[in-house]
Amino acid sequence: MEQKNIAEILLKYELGISSAEENQLIESWYEAQQAVEWELDSAEQEDRKNTILLQIQQQLDAKPASRRPLYQRAAWISAAAAVLLIAFALLFIPRGQSHRDTLAAIDQFKPGQEKAILKLEDGSSIVLKGGKSGVKIVNGTAVYLDGSPISALELQSRKLTVEVPRGGQYQVNLPDGSKVWLNAASTISYPMQFAADKREVLLTGEAYFEVNKNPHKPFIVKSRNQEVKVLGTTFNINSYDNREFVETTLLEGSVDVNQRLLVPGQRSLISKTSIQILPANIEAATAWKKGYFLFDNERLDAILATLSRWYNVDFEYQDSATQQLVFWGSIDKNQSLTKTLTFLESTGQLNFDYRDGKIAVHKIK
Repeated sequence: MEQKNIAEILLKYELGISSAEENQLIESWYEAQQAVEWELDSAEQEDRKNTILLQIQQQLDAKPASRRPLYQRAAWISAAAAVLLIAFALLFIPRGQSHRDTLAAIDQFKPGQEKAILKLEDGSSIVLKGGKSGVKIVNGTAVYLDGSPISALELQSRKLTVEVPRGGQYQVNLPDGSKVWLNAASTISYPMQFAADKREVLLTGEAYFEVNKNPHKPFIVKSRNQEVKVLGTTFNINSYDNREFVETTLLEGSVDVNQRLLVPGQRSLISKTSIQILPANIEAATAWKKGYFLFDNERLDAILATLSRWYNVDFEYQDSATQQLVFWGSIDKNQSLTKTLTFLESTGQLNFDYRDGKIAVHKIK
């Protein structure tokens, strides 16, 4: 089993989304470790840790130095943790008042929450309540999913735009009952009532769609450089401006992307001049909706762009070459920014500090 798969399974188990087969694998492993007698002196414990490390290493493919894992795991997963705890112990050694001040400054940036702004055609806007799970259309009027009104005023606008700021995410139910989950810094625009012959929406940023089937009225998503046409299916579109390609990942059914057909398990990468159809990493593409980020050989600039949108924080590189470092691994979306950056520092290639409202990124040489 590859090392990245182990990390993914551990995180999925911690989040409660692992399969029955994965649960059995982890629990069998844990029980086997519990059967070991741990009454060892410090030298024997060190030998034991080295043995565990060797055993793990023998199961893993050698990885290039610049391709380091970002670990997350439950504290009780003793064997792997025995090795990882060494690294964490080093990371949390007090490093003086200056370092504590840095951590306190970084802690002001909180994980994102459910929030969005509903913009109407007349230019007015309504801040949607964070405690509500989303909006839907009932009898031509936008209301929260629990049926409570958004505003005392009747909405007269024929076009709605839901804008999710940095540090937010939000679910929207469209007039046909289709569901859309918007990621941070994303916007969707749609009519109060769809036309008779099509269901058309405009997207910027990233969204996960569950489209209700209607063979007589295609559902069309227009985003940067691409048009996706479906009849009823589930897919994810990532069209953030900082990315070279617009990426569409298909989970179920089939979709037409710029007149190229995708089948489940495939993704399209579209630029101004090209289109590629490739196998998809479904888990990585949709992890954000499930409460974590899964980075599959992502460059650091792409990873920090994701964190920037979620924690509403800006990063500043002290060495531009740092952006090209590549990592894989999983990060819980709801943990503190300090803990997330500590995981990145644990790779031994980076460190961070706080300067003038931004997080400075340093490459360890």
